[in-house]
Amino acid sequence: MKTIKSALLGNKSLIDTNPEVLLVQLKEILKAHRELIINRMMSDLPTYLDYKFNIKADKKMIDTIKDRLLDLKKSNADLETYDKIVQQVLTKAVTHLTNEPFYVEIDAYLAQYVNPQQFKFA
Repeated sequence: MKTIKSALLGNKSLIDTNPEVLLVQLKEILKAHRELIINRMMSDLPTYLDYKFNIKADKKMIDTIKDRLLDLKKSNADLETYDKIVQQVLTKAVTHLTNEPFYVEIDAYLAQYVNPQQFKFA
């Protein structure tokens, strides 16, 4: 039995008798954790975009980015993106999830939709 500790999801137990089953369970946990981060982000997206990308997004950009975030939220978690977590789960009994790898994925995904002409000059 393996355990994933997440501040957002609590403790999750994984059955580790079969590596394939273990990875399927891990994918679901990663997806659920990412969904919660995206939900929180979407509750105040303009502030996040200003903080992370230093832009003042207009309504059209916010709507586009919300749509893209919904697409990401619905997509499966790519284990290659979370390889460090996968390796910890495979080698340790307890793995602590941090938000950092999720934000790295989300920010890289959003960067392609942020319009550079929207950048503010401060």
